[in-house]
Amino acid sequence: MKKIIPFIVAQITMLLALSSCNGCSGNGSPADSLNIITLDSLPRIVELEGIIGDGTSMNELEIISANGDTTIVSVPNEMVKGDVKAGDLVNVIYFVNRDENLASTAINITALCHLWTTTKNGTKQSIELDGKGVAISYNTAIEYDHWQLKDGFLVLQASKPLGSEKPQQADTFEIMSLTSTQLVLMKNHVETVFELEN
Repeated sequence: MKKIIPFIVAQITMLLALSSCNGCSGNGSPADSLNIITLDSLPRIVELEGIIGDGTSMNELEIISANGDTTIVSVPNEMVKGDVKAGDLVNVIYFVNRDENLASTAINITALCHLWTTTKNGTKQSIELDGKGVAISYNTAIEYDHWQLKDGFLVLQASKPLGSEKPQQADTFEIMSLTSTQLVLMKNHVETVFELEN
């Protein structure tokens, strides 16, 4: 995702600069020498959360949203972090290109919502994530109490203490790997490996 979004943004910036060229030199008019590209013709990035449907195949996810809409997204099963299982809740970021939905990242939320434990300096530290966005920290330096997926990243938040002038803290982690037994998160190029507790 880190690579795809900057690439798309760079493309949009370049195309907007080209399409705004009113004083272009040439033998003909600017319209003769330049194909004008509108924003409507550029890939549209979408973030979708829904249930994995029974129509899912090896290279396509059927996603059923909360309002019952069904979307088919092209994504190899091995690319889905947390595996593919009908009935599980999934978060997918994809872009629409010529009526085709191509995923850049897919995370199984059901697989993510567990108690995960790591050991640092001989001390067990745990983070528990539930399906309603609540986080519980055990023996961690920061007491996280909320979590969310944003742009394909896991964001852990700690509420601002009452009466404190400190801002609410939020830490963003890249999900490097998610399996039925292990969660690997990375922040500032440092990976932390968590093992499943429940």
